[in-house]
Amino acid sequence: MGNERRFAAINTKIRALSRNLLTDEDFINLFRCKSIEEIASYLKEHTNYKMILEDVNIKNIHRRELEQLIKKYMIFQYEKLFHYFTGEYKRLFKVIFMRYDIEDLKIYLRVISRGEDIENIVDHTAYPVKHGTLDYKKLSNSKNIEEFVENLNDTPYYQILKPYLNEENRRLLFYMEMNLDRLYFEIIKKQGLKLDEEDLKLFQDFLGKNIDLLNLEWIYRGIKYYQLVPEELINYTIEGGHEYNYSDIKEYCYSEEDEFVEKVLNSKYNFLFDTEQDVDLFMERRIERYIYFQFIELYRKGKMNITVSMAYIHLLEYEIRDLYSTIEAIRYGLNLDEGKKYLVRKIEGSDI
Repeated sequence: MGNERRFAAINTKIRALSRNLLTDEDFINLFRCKSIEEIASYLKEHTNYKMILEDVNIKNIHRRELEQLIKKYMIFQYEKLFHYFTGEYKRLFKVIFMRYDIEDLKIYLRVISRGEDIENIVDHTAYPVKHGTLDYKKLSNSKNIEEFVENLNDTPYYQILKPYLNEENRRLLFYMEMNLDRLYFEIIKKQGLKLDEEDLKLFQDFLGKNIDLLNLEWIYRGIKYYQLVPEELINYTIEGGHEYNYSDIKEYCYSEEDEFVEKVLNSKYNFLFDTEQDVDLFMERRIERYIYFQFIELYRKGKMNITVSMAYIHLLEYEIRDLYSTIEAIRYGLNLDEGKKYLVRKIEGSDI
């Protein structure tokens, strides 16, 4: 099937759905809210989120309840697109749903490792995803990390997490989160190879940049916080980056922290460290913002290929993350000037 035929209908659908994305003005207005209830009220009265809030009594709504509803909204939007895809393209977008499994697994792992009550996050993580693989009820009964991993024994995540159960707690999360990300990228890279030639090239381009940035983040954290030896760092990096081959990655892994930072400052990804702001606090946000603007550009070009679909899915995901950050900022009494630093989108001079 040619790309024009394959993407004509879905691109039209995405253009319609994109009109419902929140604007910078929406976020400025949200930062004027004084409570979670006011945020819910604004979303209900002024945005397309009314579709999941219209039957909800928002008086005294709790943060986790609102976040769960927002997450459901994202999934509902994605599932409106899913039936437009066929064959290997449908399988690719099914793989993308793995990311939400993985992000939920990370939340569970962090909560359990801190000795917190897992019941407090069940509503935040569990949502009706037709294409997900997790049994949230089963996972929510886990009392510790060992039991949690055993409750994943019928999923693709079990074999990659089990080897790290004997690691010290300080490193356990690092290893497990890193391997969850590696699994996702290995699976999606493999599925991407089944796309048509034009889409494969485009897909590998933006996936490769994502891999570059994730590798740099992992290597930096591994050197600075966990004192991992170079050979171990190399073993945990992901192949298939856009800018870096194996030799480049090896060179980074054998660097001291100061040397590593200097190398990155002399690369196209210098924005990770070229800032007066807190590097460690905002590194993930800078990575997300770089990818966000890559997808903004792809969406604006609007070609009859896979880029518009990929762009919309990621732009909506970043909108959800920004809503979570806004909710958190309001909880802690941050105004727009402070809160905008934590957003993926760039509002009124935010230069993080």
